[in-house]
Amino acid sequence: MRAPDPEYGLHLVLRSIFLLFLLCGAGAASADITSAETCRSAIAENPETAREDAAFWYRTGGGVAARLCEASALEAMGATATAARILTGIAENPNRAMDAVLRATVFTDGARLWLDAGRPDLTLEALRQAETLLVPGPDTVILRARAEAALGDWPAALATIGPVIEKRPDDAGVQAFLAAALQETGKYKEARAAATRALEIDPDQPYGLLQLAEADAALGDVSAASDTLFRLIDLYPDGQLAAVARQRLQSLR
Repeated sequence: MRAPDPEYGLHLVLRSIFLLFLLCGAGAASADITSAETCRSAIAENPETAREDAAFWYRTGGGVAARLCEASALEAMGATATAARILTGIAENPNRAMDAVLRATVFTDGARLWLDAGRPDLTLEALRQAETLLVPGPDTVILRARAEAALGDWPAALATIGPVIEKRPDDAGVQAFLAAALQETGKYKEARAAATRALEIDPDQPYGLLQLAEADAALGDVSAASDTLFRLIDLYPDGQLAAVARQRLQSLR
């Protein structure tokens, strides 16, 4: 079982890059992009052009705000690794005038992008640095658990996600992730209970459906597992998890 896909996994509510450079202030510039608002609209219109304008803004005195705008444009272009490198570089630079909260937030957003870029190892390193500056909130803890899962360290992911369950008992995504961690550590009955809980909260939660099917299959209830997989495919025929469900159905026959 691979780690949860971001499209169907947990919906993290991390601070946006736009908020970050609003906190930084705009800085002097002579480019078309001179603020968070103009950056946002420029990215929506054309991310590649926005990236060029942000780079010019940086060269003409835009400072941290301009670099954050450039990272946001790169993310919109799909260049997540490059965007992550920019963010972590900003946060690691001791010469950048940022308070601890802002620096930790930049590290955390960089960590998110490293995970999206398929580098969970760098996600954990960025989070380690963020946690030296600020006590992590639930969203950051979830991000750490996802990175641990992506590295195949499901026991660590299970231990990490535990405290979040108490803080977010009605979060279907968290319950679905818990089900995956329990499943991957051989706790099949507990996994089925967690997946069932996720679907009580949100009956159409796709990852919860997949985890319920996996738990039922592990416990020998192939019929129930198949029914759940068919439901997942019916609900999300074009989604990434539908392909996983189809493959899983073949293995159950």
